[in-house]
Amino acid sequence: MPQATVDMMIAVVAISMALTPVVMLMNEKFILPRITKEKLPEREADTINEKNSVIIAGFGHFGSTVGRFLRANKIYATYLDIDSDRVELLRKTGLNVFYGDASRVELLQSAGAATAKIIIIAISSEDKRLEMVETIKKHFPHLHMLVRSTNRYDAYNQMNAGILHIYRETLDTSLRVGVDAMSLLGYRRYTAKRLANTFFKYDEMTLKKLSAIRDPDEYISEIKKYIEESELTLQRDNQFNITESGGGWDSESLRQEARDEYIYCRQI
Repeated sequence: MPQATVDMMIAVVAISMALTPVVMLMNEKFILPRITKEKLPEREADTINEKNSVIIAGFGHFGSTVGRFLRANKIYATYLDIDSDRVELLRKTGLNVFYGDASRVELLQSAGAATAKIIIIAISSEDKRLEMVETIKKHFPHLHMLVRSTNRYDAYNQMNAGILHIYRETLDTSLRVGVDAMSLLGYRRYTAKRLANTFFKYDEMTLKKLSAIRDPDEYISEIKKYIEESELTLQRDNQFNITESGGGWDSESLRQEARDEYIYCRQI
């Protein structure tokens, strides 16, 4: 074959090989999801045949932990989740989880929201959580809402929506890590826990103030002040514990905490 034809064929092969991964990626990301969505009809929400004082919306890692804790204390809840695969898996473990979109008024009504006392909003989507908050405020204003928050920025939006009970899932775990790190470095564990509690209370106290700031420069300035003040607060609290205890023992309240935890561990 002429050299020009050979060069053209090599170029075509090279280009097709280079484009194949891109085409496959586009097919998986954009084309297949649309085709699958069109072929598979949307599953109807389950019929809910139980009523409880507590409703848990979202039964992933966060909601299931809360649900299992309440269940262990003989407080039963109605569990809702939008992930059909997870619903089926949880049912195999003996948990009666109902499938459906908990942001819909009809499903909440079916789940007994009109007579329930508490709803724990533990779904993973930040936007869906805010949507649920507005739906419940409008149709079930008597419900106490306990809302999962991904981080402090998510918490800002929830606070501005009027939510009082917000639970930042990363905060408690981060502080637990800090307590363990201090313990491994030789700090008394109950002193570390006291300092973690002080940090938590101060952080919660400043959260509302920071949530109202819209200007980025002002927010950065306030964050800097917050960090400095929180460090001073913890240092004063730590110094107070050392002075009060004479440098050898934690204060009486910490000793009482130690006794209480020891008794609790013996009981379980």
